[in-house]
Amino acid sequence: MTPHVKLPATAVIAALAGAMLASAAEWPHLMGPGYDRTSPEELPAQWTSGEARRIWEVSCDGGFSSFVTGDGRAYTVVPRRIGGRTREVAVALDLTTGRQIWEAPLGVASYDGGGERGAAGNFGGDGPRATPAFHDGRVFVFGGQFDLYALESATGRILWERDLIKEFGAETIRWSNTAAPLIAGDRVLVAGGGRDQSFLAFRASDGEVLWKTGDDRASHATPILATIHGREQALFLVGRGLVAIDPADGRELWHYPFAWRTSIGASPVVWRDIVHCTAGYGIGGAACRITLKGDTWEVRELWRSRGNRDAASHWSTAVAHDGYVYGSYGHAQYGSASFKCIDIRTGKVAWETGGFGHGTVIRVGENLLAVSDFGRLILIAPDPSAYCEIARLDVLEGKCWATPAFSDGRLLLRSTTQGVCLTF
Repeated sequence: MTPHVKLPATAVIAALAGAMLASAAEWPHLMGPGYDRTSPEELPAQWTSGEARRIWEVSCDGGFSSFVTGDGRAYTVVPRRIGGRTREVAVALDLTTGRQIWEAPLGVASYDGGGERGAAGNFGGDGPRATPAFHDGRVFVFGGQFDLYALESATGRILWERDLIKEFGAETIRWSNTAAPLIAGDRVLVAGGGRDQSFLAFRASDGEVLWKTGDDRASHATPILATIHGREQALFLVGRGLVAIDPADGRELWHYPFAWRTSIGASPVVWRDIVHCTAGYGIGGAACRITLKGDTWEVRELWRSRGNRDAASHWSTAVAHDGYVYGSYGHAQYGSASFKCIDIRTGKVAWETGGFGHGTVIRVGENLLAVSDFGRLILIAPDPSAYCEIARLDVLEGKCWATPAFSDGRLLLRSTTQGVCLTF
């Protein structure tokens, strides 16, 4: 295990000298504005002091839904008792003050474990797993029971809804749906339907079905959009493995077999023409290179690492930077979990360090912001030669399995008990 390495003051200054906040940017999706967990903004230089100003704090009892932002608001999903039943409830908060603007009760909240057990009277940490998506004045929520909603972002009014179980033959999965909907232009893409309709595209404005295709079993992994060889494609990790879909018409472009069992929760990670996928429960990680010859897509496996060490991730999605992926790998159930830097081209682990658990990470400018699963925020310089920690501070209580969101100079974090907004 590589020990913590503090960057010398001169290196910190060189790395962040002249850092200014970029123009206001939104974090509209679990995977960020570019579906790569990266913000185009820069961190302010004062973050190197390890001090943060808490703009607001709210109670968020239960669940692992992350924040997304849009139109000056932050959105997430929480469990609440309504009419004697626990419901998944989408909420909108003022991004500046944290004041709740609206709440929208959605489907019934029903889970079969996975959250921490808390004191009587709260939700024990368990609750909604899926994160909303914001696009063009609408908030899209894909619920735990495969119920899809479009809400008006200003009011929370339900504009349309689709029940994938009743309408498209979907089947519930263990631990419920955790995948966020994927927005591709004027359409909302999800996986989870039944035979000949496992991949579905709905028109964002009215919920009309634009296409449906496939016979793949749904997973817990959120799909992403990527442009490979100039072609935009939706990448899904499903029963057959990694499947690339043309978002315009649902046509399958290519497929990479990646067998998994029990669950797969980490999203695919793309660097240039290489795609990395990973799963826990003894599966491991892999990467493939995608080529395009004329109109024919070809897939070549670059490496595969089996077992719960090296490149296996229980559900945390890594961040790619300059040919390396950085993230929380391992599976604590099998006695292994640490933050690692892995060469995406070879699968070689460059370094690893403990103390993160099944944490999450995003990239803001040229720096990594990682959150441990017990609420510690760490700023890391992405360097394949050594673990280079710049600063850390404790910011949250409760289990922290939600992904950070960075929007207009603000960092939004959630746990099973709190939601906070920080600036530096």
